[in-house]
Formats: sequence, structure tokens, C-alpha cells
Amino acid sequence: MHQRLLILCVVFAAWILPGGPANAEVPRVTLRDVSLAILELYNAEDGIGLYTRVSEPLAAKVSTEALAERLSDCRQRFGSLQRLSLPVASTGTAALFAAYFETGARDMYLEIDLDGGIRLLTFAGPGETCALIGP
Repeated sequence: MHQRLLILCVVFAAWILPGGPANAEVPRVTLRDVSLAILELYNAEDGIGLYTRVSEPLAAKVSTEALAERLSDCRQRFGSLQRLSLPVASTGTAALFAAYFETGARDMYLEIDLDGGIRLLTFAGPGETCALIGP
């Protein structure tokens, strides 16, 4: 529960800080489009495809192999991702979704840059978190 609250606080802080992502606007449909791409890539265990969606600054910090390992770990723990809700809370560049896995519901925190590159992708549930992409 504490991890979930911490992640939520970090995401919301990024939304409200002056000059932060909240001041830049990306059409809301872009967040939804990225979330649907994540659903497909996650279920296909396509680490390379997911890597191509990562923002440029983060792509320089993480390898395709490391991302593929994280993806595999999430799939082993949570199972397949059956569906995502519409954004429960969102700004122009960040959103919180309900993610429904084989093993139960979790939160999906997603943040993108102005080009639609993923800056943050985390799944969190009671007592467990799987951070796929993050600063």
C-alpha cells in the first residue's frame, strides 16, 4: 500500500510542478493510443517493440535486454493483461489506468513525452510493483 501511495504521489507531483508535464499538452487520445499499444506489446512479450516506444532520454539509459527481462518478470508475476480502463485520472502527458490481469486488478501509471515516447510505465497492486520503464 505504501509503494502504491508513493508512486501515485510521484506521478501527481510531476503533474503539478511548475514547468512540469502538466503545462505541456498532448491530446488525451495519445495516452489512450499508447496504453493500447502497451497492452498488445505486453501480451506479445515484445520487449523490442516496447523499447521502440520509450522516450529518447530513457532509451539511452536502458537496454532492450533489460527491458525484455523486466517485461518477462511482470508477465510471470501478473499473467496476461486482459484489458485496460479509460484513464481514471489524467493530465496531458500522464494517466492512471485500471489494469486487469489474469491474477487481478492493478493500477497502471503511464507518462509520455510530447512525442508519445514512454517516460514512465509501472504496474502496482497490493504489496507488489512492477516498474517497466522509469527515470
